[in-house]
Amino acid sequence: MPEECAPEMPMDVAGRIVLAVDRDLPAEAREACAELASALAARAGVPVTLATVPVQSLDAIRPLLRDGDGRVRELAPPRPVSAAPMAAAPFVWRGDGRPDWGAMWTTFCDLALYGGPPHRGADQALRGAPAGDAGAEPVAETLGEIQRGIWETTGLYAEPAGPGWLAVTCESGTMAAWLCAAIILENVDARVEEDRLLLPSGPDFKLEDQVKSVITVLAKTHHYWQAHVTGGDAG
Repeated sequence: MPEECAPEMPMDVAGRIVLAVDRDLPAEAREACAELASALAARAGVPVTLATVPVQSLDAIRPLLRDGDGRVRELAPPRPVSAAPMAAAPFVWRGDGRPDWGAMWTTFCDLALYGGPPHRGADQALRGAPAGDAGAEPVAETLGEIQRGIWETTGLYAEPAGPGWLAVTCESGTMAAWLCAAIILENVDARVEEDRLLLPSGPDFKLEDQVKSVITVLAKTHHYWQAHVTGGDAG
């Protein structure tokens, strides 16, 4: 919507939605705001006022927007999802020669769900065994190591769930479903059965490759679930 065609802001805006736009934005951005205002009016069923104002005016009204129960949220444009896999974290070993899963990570990169690099590349995606594949039974030592790693990094209990799969008991079906969706985007297979998250565990899994991947993707998605989805940053 060109500026010269924009209607004047009405004096009475009670019950209306007001979209204030910096007049110095590029024309393409202002046009996108006009289209958004039109779509919002149609969706909300109430008038939407589009105000194109100097940036100084926007800065001046910020304190007013926070008065009382007012809330201000700033939304950044989504970042494109990178196809490149994330760099592998170095292995940390305990004094007895076993992996120290709890000390392996101090920070986590963004989830692929939110634009971060996937844990594994698409050409190295970790696939689960087909249902009923009796040859997919994992080695007991490997299975135990995955269970221990999951417990040390998330505090969640894991148990065998048929050949080639490990079931992690979650706090709810919602949690299991969210973790499953996020893990699949990390190029690691996952399934859901009620409140259980199923992750792959095969006989050819190597400690520093597939075993580490299963533990890593659950650790990073579980961390995000706690810190941002159900934690103080949710909303």
